[in-house]
Amino acid sequence: MTPGRAAARGAAGFCLAFAAFQVALALGAPFGRMAWGGASSPVLPDGLRAASTGAAVYLVLAAAVMLVRAGDLGVGLPHRPFWWINLVLAIQLALNTLGNLAAQGDVERYGMGAASLIGCALCLVALRARPRPDAG
Repeated sequence: MTPGRAAARGAAGFCLAFAAFQVALALGAPFGRMAWGGASSPVLPDGLRAASTGAAVYLVLAAAVMLVRAGDLGVGLPHRPFWWINLVLAIQLALNTLGNLAAQGDVERYGMGAASLIGCALCLVALRARPRPDAG
């Protein structure tokens, strides 16, 4: 397996893990200080819980894109659009890292900042993933 394909799989796992975290937040888990700027109470208010629901959906879709990049899903789909989505995800995670580093709480600043940096790095390496020969 190439480093690009391995990184794409890692990025998919990263997205799914954070989707699960967002689902937990949406359901009322007391981790609110670790997300959305760290200024909220342990249990997020309704508006941020709805945002976590949307984030979870987005992250599941991002994981699917990364599995296409890895060659595990969507064999035969055109390669180029998924490369661009991969690039956008890397940029979003870079910006997310900067936002986390500016957060009020240490857990979000250092823990989530480091995690989003790892996700960004995985997405950047995944840009090197090549489609299987039978992919478009």
